[in-house]
Amino acid sequence: MELNEIKKALYKEKPLAKVITETNEHKGYVCGLENGATVYFHVPLSEMGENEFDDEISAQLLIRWIHQE
Repeated sequence: MELNEIKKALYKEKPLAKVITETNEHKGYVCGLENGATVYFHVPLSEMGENEFDDEISAQLLIRWIHQE
């Protein structure tokens, strides 16, 4: 899937992303889309500031950190 298609699907479907990894440097989230695609997000802890991200969060809020493999 193209990046723009992924973004559109995230806004349309509003899936929840769940934490799959957490290190001293980043938190990794994953969510699935209706078409079967899996989307990964790598959020650097340095960009979280003092905010605490939950273990489940709306994937729309993580679009900035989409990780394409």
